[in-house]
Amino acid sequence: MIIVKTQEFSNVLGANQDIANFINKNNIKEEDIIAINEGIVLDAKRSYTIFFYGDSETKEITSGFFGW
Repeated sequence: MIIVKTQEFSNVLGANQDIANFINKNNIKEEDIIAINEGIVLDAKRSYTIFFYGDSETKEITSGFFGW
């Protein structure tokens, strides 16, 4: 079943690259991306959230402690 999913990225150096890597590694198509939002959390740090359509049975690949 196709559902709406989210993934959040914190304000670290290269957050934009992490978003691009997440999209590319998980083969998320452009038409499946609903929005990419930027938010401000405590101490003026930023966070990014991507909303996208995905299969409910699929676990997305995310960045680990040592990167992708």
